[in-house]
Amino acid sequence: MKLVWGAASHVGMLRQQNEDSFAAEEHVFVVADGMGGHNAGEVASALAVAGMREAAIGGFVSTESVVEAVNAANSAIHEASGGTSEQRGMGTTLTALAPLPATSSEPQRVVVTNVGDSRAYLLRGGELRQVSADHSYVQELLTEGLITADEARVHPRRNIVTRALGIEGDVNADSWTLPMVLGDRYVLCSDGLVDEVDDTQIELILRSCPNPQQAAEQLVTTANANGGRDNVTVVVVDVVERVATPIPTSPVAPSSAATSRRKRILVVAAVLVLLAGGPIAAVGWYARGGYYVGFDGRTETAHLAVFKGRPEQILWFRPTVAVDSGVERQDVFPSLAEDIDNKPTYTSLARAEAYVNSIRDVVAAQSEGSSDQ
Repeated sequence: MKLVWGAASHVGMLRQQNEDSFAAEEHVFVVADGMGGHNAGEVASALAVAGMREAAIGGFVSTESVVEAVNAANSAIHEASGGTSEQRGMGTTLTALAPLPATSSEPQRVVVTNVGDSRAYLLRGGELRQVSADHSYVQELLTEGLITADEARVHPRRNIVTRALGIEGDVNADSWTLPMVLGDRYVLCSDGLVDEVDDTQIELILRSCPNPQQAAEQLVTTANANGGRDNVTVVVVDVVERVATPIPTSPVAPSSAATSRRKRILVVAAVLVLLAGGPIAAVGWYARGGYYVGFDGRTETAHLAVFKGRPEQILWFRPTVAVDSGVERQDVFPSLAEDIDNKPTYTSLARAEAYVNSIRDVVAAQSEGSSDQ
């Protein structure tokens, strides 16, 4: 078996910077949610992810090696926070998944570890369950039976964590070792997802999106559509069957002299076409490739749109509007409008349109809330 994955991260609809960091690579998958004020949280989460990636070079060999990597990341953050006043007291949550190779006595397995309230879920047999355990004040109330799960989701102190990387010199990371089962789907996420999207919605989205990249993007879009009050990061990892790659066979050379002559003629013709129009065609293909999101002007009534082409004009090839959302600049949060002015690019229309739709949904929800008052 092997792993395939998708990942998405967004600043959310209210925050001005994204303090989440993530890694999605062959040997390790990580989501870290930083905390500690201006710049500090972003630094802490980045250090955690960098430490896990470095430890994962060549792959982990045991559960203990994964936990050791978490401990090393904690030490690095704690040491870094002591010398800079702006970063003193910075910390980060962390949830990670790492595959372990099969041995003579063990099949392929995965290790899940976490510190804080970033979560790991497992969708197996169509049923979603939380693998990790939140290290938070609200989870303690829930465990003691003092509040219900529904009350926990809206509790005013739900973001208070009881463990985090970097706060102390030592940290106690939880870990679980699970068999690698064909068809399993793991989800790693920051609390920006679970604060906006309940487990039932998460399960429905995971079951309706077979592609892990689409699933990650849809979860982020839904979190933003439901309010997007925090940064949101999602990594989706699927266990699939490893299919052997067939060895290509050498083509049989044609034996006919007439066939050879025809091939030479076609090659010469193709070269002439390329010499005549190839450069222009190549530039046009590049200039019209991809999509980006932006406003169709600089005024307050300029519309949010998806454009086909490059943000910068190349020769006479201008980007064109592919989707007009109808949302005006004046209806978008100023910090988000500034991000849109940077013209984020996308490889597909579907991804760009999903981003625009999430913004439109939030604007519509705000409008309805204002009219109700």
